[in-house]
Amino acid sequence: MKGTLFIILLLCLAVQAGMAQTLSVHGVVRDSKGTGIPGATIMEKGTSNGISSDNEGHFKLNVKPGATLLISAMGFTAKEIPVNGQTTFTIALSDKNEELNEVVVVGYGVQKKESVVGAIATLNSKELLKSSSPNISQAIAGKLPGVFTAQGSGAPGSDDASIYIRGQASFAGTNQPLVLVDGVERKFAQIAPDDIESMSVLKDASATAVYGVRGANGVILITTKRGMEQKPVVSLTLSTQIQSPTRKDKYLNSYESVKLLNEALTNDGLTAQYNDADLEMYRKSVDGQLTSTEAQLYPNVDWYSEVLNKTAPAQRYNVNIQGGTKRLRYFTSLEYYDQDGLYKDLTNSSSYTQSSNAAFKRYGFRANLDFSLTSTTNLGVNFGTRFEERNGPNVTENSTTKYNEIFYELNHTPGWLFPVQYDNGYYGGNSQHQNNIVAKLARGGFYRDNNTINETNFTLNQKLDFITKGLSFKGMASFDYETYYDRRFGAGFATYELIDRTNPDVTDSYTRYNEDEELTYSGNTQTATMKLYMEYGLNYTRDIGKHKVTGLVLYNQNDYRYQADLARRYQGVVGRITYAYDNRFMGEFNAGYNGSENFRKYHRFGFFPSASVGWMISNESFLKDQGKWLDHLKIRASYGEVGNDKYTVNGTDIRFLYVESWSWYNNVYYTGDGNYHTGIYEGQYPNKNVTWERAKKYNLGFESGFYKDLFSLDVDLFTEHRQNILTSYLSVPEYYGVSIAAGNLGKTENKGFEIALRHHNKIGKLDYTAGVNFTHAKNKILAMDEPAGKPAYRRNTGYSIGQFYGLVSEGFITQSDIDSKKLPTSTFTSEVKPGDLKYKDMNGDGYIDENDVTQIGYNTVPENTFSASVGLNYKGWSFSMMFQGVGKVSRYYDEEALFAFVDGGKVREEHLQRWDPSKSEDYNLAHARYPLLHYDDKGNHNQRLSTFFLKSGRFVRLKNIELGYSLPRALTQRWYMSDCRFYVNANNLFTWDDLNGLVDPESSISNAYPIMKSVNVGVNVKF
Repeated sequence: MKGTLFIILLLCLAVQAGMAQTLSVHGVVRDSKGTGIPGATIMEKGTSNGISSDNEGHFKLNVKPGATLLISAMGFTAKEIPVNGQTTFTIALSDKNEELNEVVVVGYGVQKKESVVGAIATLNSKELLKSSSPNISQAIAGKLPGVFTAQGSGAPGSDDASIYIRGQASFAGTNQPLVLVDGVERKFAQIAPDDIESMSVLKDASATAVYGVRGANGVILITTKRGMEQKPVVSLTLSTQIQSPTRKDKYLNSYESVKLLNEALTNDGLTAQYNDADLEMYRKSVDGQLTSTEAQLYPNVDWYSEVLNKTAPAQRYNVNIQGGTKRLRYFTSLEYYDQDGLYKDLTNSSSYTQSSNAAFKRYGFRANLDFSLTSTTNLGVNFGTRFEERNGPNVTENSTTKYNEIFYELNHTPGWLFPVQYDNGYYGGNSQHQNNIVAKLARGGFYRDNNTINETNFTLNQKLDFITKGLSFKGMASFDYETYYDRRFGAGFATYELIDRTNPDVTDSYTRYNEDEELTYSGNTQTATMKLYMEYGLNYTRDIGKHKVTGLVLYNQNDYRYQADLARRYQGVVGRITYAYDNRFMGEFNAGYNGSENFRKYHRFGFFPSASVGWMISNESFLKDQGKWLDHLKIRASYGEVGNDKYTVNGTDIRFLYVESWSWYNNVYYTGDGNYHTGIYEGQYPNKNVTWERAKKYNLGFESGFYKDLFSLDVDLFTEHRQNILTSYLSVPEYYGVSIAAGNLGKTENKGFEIALRHHNKIGKLDYTAGVNFTHAKNKILAMDEPAGKPAYRRNTGYSIGQFYGLVSEGFITQSDIDSKKLPTSTFTSEVKPGDLKYKDMNGDGYIDENDVTQIGYNTVPENTFSASVGLNYKGWSFSMMFQGVGKVSRYYDEEALFAFVDGGKVREEHLQRWDPSKSEDYNLAHARYPLLHYDDKGNHNQRLSTFFLKSGRFVRLKNIELGYSLPRALTQRWYMSDCRFYVNANNLFTWDDLNGLVDPESSISNAYPIMKSVNVGVNVKF
């Protein structure tokens, strides 16, 4: 009995001792706004002991008294808290996106936002994913002040947008910024949006000077996601999308067209082509009242409906895993994207099974790994791979101009001349319109493109505190390899014109154009691109009392090889020093000493310095008492110089202007023996002193926040002077006898301002934000070697880059104008009539010709860009919407969209509002919106670039809108999920502009694959 009592006593003591070795802790995990975070993970560090917070963020866990709690949640920065015997905790986690705003990615490093004195705009992953577009270049539209995007085409896999930072400042290149992904220059548009952590846009010279000869047009830094010390979090996104053109065609049916055709022929003094009986048959054809045989003779073909579907589907799937331990952190991602085009599959009758529709598929994989080799040594390894497949019909497309043969034919081929196919199977056509686009899609062949991109980064970070505190080393090596393989399969096809309309069933009644051919392999294009990049640098960061000093010295080199071309190489040294005192005064000096192989030896390197200062006024003692309403107030100013080594002509980079050019020329001279001989001639006189453009940039910035993040206002004023711009020697006469390589003769000026206003508030459980961005950037050419005798009204100097030049329209010609005998003589036609356009005789010589062309309108890049956004969160619901717009921009579209019957083509709805000769002159002056109709080349006088046809490209569009709902925590826990969110979003849903449905205002041509609007439905699940 005593023994039993003794054992029980020992067991009680053991249990009491065990209880004394554990501690019950409880508390709540909240975000920065005080809202509980459901599903947060609370772990006892170094063990598997852990729990998730409930729907209100509360938790309870037994741990050792000396334990450390590791708290993490998706989208928040993890935190470690020692227990130290404490039992109750209120834990606030910082939103990861908010922290990214606090830590800004800059050139070759990061800085705290409060110490940044350069003009830098940032965008986080959450904002990026609000767009339904899987193309990153489109997804950033309207989201960043100072950044304008222009999308020229909506074709699957070829819908990248051009990007302009603070407008244009050079007429020698594309003005596109340098884009770096994880520190390496790379294509970025097709990166999976889920892979991107943040984006920084560097706008002024203090931010871009470290890129020296590459930084003049601005720099975009894209950082992909990395792992963190937390349990694995699996995120799965599935979405499906429906796309459709933002504009519909407005071409007239056959009955309306032939009536206008008769009128145009009569206006030209020609015989009308169709009599009243014909017109009646065309009316019946439009109404569907003709037999099949009759419809062949009086067709009413809607080429758009014959070739295009109304919508096109797309789908995207992405799964990624993020997590890690103290020794290894990882982020891996796998993506599949599939997008179809608008073209119908018309190949059913063909001998091959490849669809005539366009299609794009993207397979993406990414693995970013971080190894803590020692307490002071970290190794980062990045792998990124994409496989891109593009398929489509064998038609002509231009990646630079965005011209598309299919849409040219849809816009040009009349619908009243011939049917798509006759009843005997012949494809319709005539001598002027032999390229029946339905036949081309059905029988003309196809292409298959494959693009494989492999990108790698190896980064080593080593702390060197043993030398001096705050010193570290970073080295990075990157090797990228890209292969492109394009295969083409083509076949000729015949089209037929019915000549004997009384016998459509007889073969001899047709004239045949071209021949039907078997599909053959017509060739391929194979390219390979390799890029090797290396950088090695020392960083220094030290806080000494109220003083904070940082320094950077870095060497880098880039070797880019395309096929057998000579390698493009860049090499340089980067330096940066920053100083801050008492979080009030800040100064920074940046410099890049680098060069390019594009210039002659001993002229390749240049020095590009910048300096900037900042004053955090809100940290001054005289304003600290204003903390109730003033969060922060900072003024910053910068000046610096950066360069540009690119010279682009018609989309092609021109290199090595300092090298002599000689060319062979057949039959260059004739000798007495009666034979022609091959000779050699100097193709281009070199420019031995060619050098880079140099941009001198000034920036004055103002940042402020009020009432604890209730309002914020940022304003930037900027001025840029660009010099040494490469341009042709325009003042050299033609009798010089040889072309001369471009010289550094150009100068421009670019000025403007940016405003960003934000409002954020929380009312109960309603959390909302609103914001407005506005940017104005206006450039002017100061010099470009124009001939001294060139008249002022024709000069480029003093006007903007890309300025339109055309005739000045002064309305319509009237009979009184003709009778006055004072009307200038048009060299574009033999006779003008009432209703034709009246042009201004700029040089007063009595003639209207090319010498009367002058500056009109604006250019193609808008001077004003703006956006307005709103976001709401209420319980599990979220809503966001953004409007985007531009102003002071001009558009001039293809002839097929503007002119009636051009080159024997079609007519549109707006041509119904022509000058009608059957109406009085007073009526026409009051109501006509289009000049007198002419047919084909008879309309040369009216069909010219002029103020009458130059369009305003301003618009406002609902760029993005999204509605989402997250399931309650109680439901997701049952299914082992930490979060489940459903959403529906849309892009380009509505547009308001001045074009009356002509073309999407963002597009620069009309004969292009249309820009698309899209509606996307998806779900995101986290485990």
